[in-house]
Amino acid sequence: MKTTARILATTALVVQGIASLTAQDAPPQADFSQKLTRDAAPLPNGGQLMMSYANVAEKILPSVVTIFNYSSAPSREMTADRIPPQMREHLFRYFFGVPGAPDDFGMEEEEEAEEEQPRRGSPFDFFRRRNPRQEPQEQEKPSPKQKSPERRNGVGSGVIVTADGYILTNNHVIEDATRIEVVVTTGDTSKSYNAEVIGTDPATDVAVIKIEAAGLVPATVGDSAKLRVGDIVLAAGAPMELSRSISQGIVSAMGRSRAGIIGNQRPDGSSDGYEDFIQTDAAINPGNSGGPLVDGLGRVVGINTAILTKSGMNGGIGFAIPINMALRIGEDLLDDGEVARGYLGIQIQDITEEIAKQYKVEQNSGAIIGYVTPDSPAEKAGMRLEDIVVAINGQKVDDSSRLRLIVSAMKPGSTVAVDLLRDGQRMTINAVLERLPEEALAGGTPRPGVKPKAPGKPVDDNAPVELVRGVSVQTLTPALRQRHDVAANVEGVIVIKVEQNSRAAAMGLEEGDVITQINRQPVAKSADARKIAEAGDPSMLLRLVRKGGMMLLMINNE
Repeated sequence: MKTTARILATTALVVQGIASLTAQDAPPQADFSQKLTRDAAPLPNGGQLMMSYANVAEKILPSVVTIFNYSSAPSREMTADRIPPQMREHLFRYFFGVPGAPDDFGMEEEEEAEEEQPRRGSPFDFFRRRNPRQEPQEQEKPSPKQKSPERRNGVGSGVIVTADGYILTNNHVIEDATRIEVVVTTGDTSKSYNAEVIGTDPATDVAVIKIEAAGLVPATVGDSAKLRVGDIVLAAGAPMELSRSISQGIVSAMGRSRAGIIGNQRPDGSSDGYEDFIQTDAAINPGNSGGPLVDGLGRVVGINTAILTKSGMNGGIGFAIPINMALRIGEDLLDDGEVARGYLGIQIQDITEEIAKQYKVEQNSGAIIGYVTPDSPAEKAGMRLEDIVVAINGQKVDDSSRLRLIVSAMKPGSTVAVDLLRDGQRMTINAVLERLPEEALAGGTPRPGVKPKAPGKPVDDNAPVELVRGVSVQTLTPALRQRHDVAANVEGVIVIKVEQNSRAAAMGLEEGDVITQINRQPVAKSADARKIAEAGDPSMLLRLVRKGGMMLLMINNE
């Protein structure tokens, strides 16, 4: 009996030791995930309108923090002359460092009087100028030997997600900070902490920071995938530095991206970002950035990140990062401070009405492959130029932004089933994703061209011709072939001029590109291009050769 007891005791100690080692060896993101408080139950449907959201406020506000960004560097600014023309009418504004905000507040006269002072470009300038005690308007310039004075660069919000101090916020709230101050309020007591940056992801504007504290009140995390348009949501944070504020609205739309919202996307409507925004009319103002968007039960479903406005203030159109995406990014950042995204290796365009007509497809959804990167997962799997991707792993691809979002959310090494249309036939190709390279995350002045000959003069079949506004092409002569290093087996018309501010330049057309097809019609000389140009099509689908690789571009001629 004693021997049996000893064996049992020894076995228990071994099991306990193994469990202890397993807990110690657990990856940080797994530990982080276990600390989260989750509630994914569906919202009540068809219930009566609530007359008060006091219970929701009491549940979420203890988890909302105010974040102050301090830096010794001067505030960055985008002055009006640096704003691209297409962005000037509608600006997708982050919540501090907003370009031109003082003008929006009707401060033109004061701005002229203060021309000698550097503009902060922040919506808080309006209040600072009327309350000089809040921040001096002028500071003495430090001598070279002196350390630059620390200054407050901006104010944002965050949400506590674990009791030991992990906080989700926006990358732009803490960007370039030399010190981050987090204010936690419990009841009537506020306490300040210095925060450590765990990791940031500018592509999604998500950041994870940590304060050394215990016994904090973590927010309950919901499931953003279960949100529906029309669900009631509340935005919490510190609008205009007014901490612990809350506003109520509904989910206005789901699956928004920068494409079609702001002016810094590509002219074809696509975007380089990885967005899947929740749109809401809950009042969001400068300072709400990084704070939680919660549902009617007080569960976090998003992280407030941006607004669409002309004035820099709430206009009823705000955007939040879905909490499912934010947590996925956060767990990646906890692992090694970086986000590992899946990479397929294709450049894609939305299926517009014009492209649908060219390829005789009935649907206007999907994404057409405009370029396949050599030696990429896509090329290895057999994907081709002009393939139309309609689904990935059974998830419908509505447009290029959705395709990018689906692929980027998958881990490198994952095998994905890509459903596509090729020559009208549906097929499935399996591809093994690789890690998205750094250069894929990033996004010359053309030489003067030769003008087309004036009407009425004899037409040379090989003479330059204006294909679309701002673009001239010419038959590929031996001299042009040698100048632009075009392979001997490539036939077509070469682009000899692309005006810098033209729509074609914005779409990515470059001087030296060799166009082999226009609207799926082969072109071998200038006369072929002239005939198509004279038809007056508002859009042209170009198949071209650039540095030995094939590409597709849809060029508008409006």
